[in-house]
Amino acid sequence: MEQTDNFAYLLPFIFLVFGAIFLIADRWSDGSARYWGMGYISAAIGFAFPILAYALPLPAQAVFSNAFFFVAFFLYGHALLVRFRRPTLLLPRLAFAVAAFALVCWLIVGMEDLRSQLAVGDTSLAILLAIAVVAVWRFAKSPIDRLLVIMPSLVVLETAVRVTVLLASTSAGSFESLDQFLSSEYAFLMQVAASIVGFIMALTVLGTVVADVITGHRRAAEHDPLTDLLNRRGFEQAVPKNGGAGFPAGAVIVGDIDHFKQVNDRFGHAAGDHVILGFADALRSSLTSASAIARFGGEEFVAFLPAVSLADAAQKAERARMAFEEMNWREHGIDGSITASFGVAMTAPGDHFVRDAIVRADACLYIAKNSGRNQVTTEVSRPPEGPPPLRIVS
Repeated sequence: MEQTDNFAYLLPFIFLVFGAIFLIADRWSDGSARYWGMGYISAAIGFAFPILAYALPLPAQAVFSNAFFFVAFFLYGHALLVRFRRPTLLLPRLAFAVAAFALVCWLIVGMEDLRSQLAVGDTSLAILLAIAVVAVWRFAKSPIDRLLVIMPSLVVLETAVRVTVLLASTSAGSFESLDQFLSSEYAFLMQVAASIVGFIMALTVLGTVVADVITGHRRAAEHDPLTDLLNRRGFEQAVPKNGGAGFPAGAVIVGDIDHFKQVNDRFGHAAGDHVILGFADALRSSLTSASAIARFGGEEFVAFLPAVSLADAAQKAERARMAFEEMNWREHGIDGSITASFGVAMTAPGDHFVRDAIVRADACLYIAKNSGRNQVTTEVSRPPEGPPPLRIVS
């Protein structure tokens, strides 16, 4: 009895602490931490309710405890579905939870069958959680997400084993009163198993929150806040750093919005931001999905296209140039079209960093600017001096 009493106090405290941590961490999570937090707090109240409400009749204690457990497992499943951005199945899960809870209440109050209530209640909780586990299982890609799905699966498995043991080792009327049940070995084992699995699952959830925080900070450090493209640091992380035989072939495109300062001066910085967003969209839609596209600052953009020839890169740059020129800016108070210039260069075997190719592409961009703007200039079309560079047209 002493061991059971210890767990009766320890388990709610553990769950309550984790619940509070998850609610605090929700500001940095994807939204699932709040549901984990409320779920753990509900489970803590469910375990502690017989102690907190000892003055209530025993059937009332059992009904309220089960209510909090149903809320907890409903929220656990909801947290999983939110985490993996799956449909929340709110109405079907809610309908099942209400129907199962009504059956449990009938077994407690109407039938006074504690054994059946335990079996039906625990089975219903396992099913409620299993619905979410099945819905998200194939969407867990990272190791921490796989572990996050495995732990609720273990909760479902542990519950199934526990119910099987209950039905196999007891008979109708085995627990004539709640006091008799609470002093049984089954109650003690139930609390031990719930403590271990619940604690490990909480640590896993905490791990996903920490991973989200790290990922969020890393993304903020490597992405431009206006366009959501890579920034200079993110670009350097995304493309090869070292030369040699492993240095992949590819093309570098440097793009710059023509007369962008005049756009800001004439129409304001808000309109200028929309122009930058439009240019970013033109690059996204015109370049390959494997391209690393970055805003280096102001109106200057750089893209690395792996395994792309110079001619293909020039065509994609031309496509971006035309798409940008054809954009309509009237809703932002800008009359007329805005153009951009591009320089294109290939990486070379002697390059040690991708910025070696950026320097050559930037030289091509400089010639495009001096040759009338609104054009694409490539290394092949860039003579050291003499005639103007070739302008690639569609």
